[in-house]
Amino acid sequence: MEITIREENSTSAIERFVKFPFELFNDNPYWIPPIIQAEIDNLSPEKNPAFEHSDVVFYTAWENGKTVGRILGIINHLELDFTHEKHARFGWMDFVDNLEVCRKLIEAVEKWAQKKGMKLLKGPYGFNQLDKNGWLTEGFNSLGTANTYYNYEYYPRYIQSLGYTPDLEWLEIEMTMPERTHERFLKFTEVAKKRYHLTTRQPKNRKEMVELGHVLFDLLMDTYQNLPGFVPISKKQQEVYIQRYIKFLRRDFVVVVYDKDDQPVAFGVTLPSMTKAYKRANGKLFPFGLFHIFAARQWNDTADLALIGVREDWRKKGAHSLVFAESSNAVIAAGIRRIQINPMLENNSHVLSLWKDFDHRVYKRRKTFRKLLDK
Repeated sequence: MEITIREENSTSAIERFVKFPFELFNDNPYWIPPIIQAEIDNLSPEKNPAFEHSDVVFYTAWENGKTVGRILGIINHLELDFTHEKHARFGWMDFVDNLEVCRKLIEAVEKWAQKKGMKLLKGPYGFNQLDKNGWLTEGFNSLGTANTYYNYEYYPRYIQSLGYTPDLEWLEIEMTMPERTHERFLKFTEVAKKRYHLTTRQPKNRKEMVELGHVLFDLLMDTYQNLPGFVPISKKQQEVYIQRYIKFLRRDFVVVVYDKDDQPVAFGVTLPSMTKAYKRANGKLFPFGLFHIFAARQWNDTADLALIGVREDWRKKGAHSLVFAESSNAVIAAGIRRIQINPMLENNSHVLSLWKDFDHRVYKRRKTFRKLLDK
């Protein structure tokens, strides 16, 4: 039977779009189901301010009356203004083990992007760096963090056969925590604190957590802007992230470093792992999904180091180490014995050097891909 491509616009079609991976990965023990309503909200112009400055198209692939693939095309105009490049993104791309399905999905987005005047297509990316980015190329047989793509091994193989080349590569590190932070590490951070008059601060209540959320985003925009793949995030979208996710953060797992002038220079955000909770929730918050999520927030032996950033002028003054030392103390005190680190660019040597004193291993690798579009 012929494979056909549909452009989707209706609410019911977007819901089917979101639910397709539940069929594709139904028997896969390493796929982590997203929360369905959160995915729908993220792909809704009414709920996600990214649509205010992005052109977006949804496509699904069909064969014998059944969905066999999906893809999202994105042109983020904040990114175009920042990079001064005419490029589009593809994301949320999943498909059955069939090269022709992959071909038709990606060609649909290529044609759409070309009509919009774009010269390059890259992905898989979300709207910005806080969305899921990059396909796995190693580490298919283990669970990762909740905010990462899972994909079958044929995904990167097929996309490269269609003329796409590797764009960026990320590493994911799994680390076993000691019973206490190493003395040498603590001494180093104490020296950095005294020499540069650094202090650390953690929020004391929900109000301070929300206030600190704005500080974190200012630091995120400052510390990430020179990294490949960076996309500015609008103030309106920042506010949505703060209000949507602040309730899942533990105050003791959030660290901000300040200089002698009380200016924030570095930050770290660690989350209790939601991997097993999301598996148990299986996409639904009710009746028991919320229970699993809030239980995981409080009682857990694994945490995810979600974000860490340091202002460029402080990267050689021990601020990275100070963030990690404070975060380590907090997670060890909470009974955390394992940390999984969200994807980090393989060339981010400042952050990668933090783990050398700890029992760690690279357990996953992932890549994005790119292709110049014909004129």
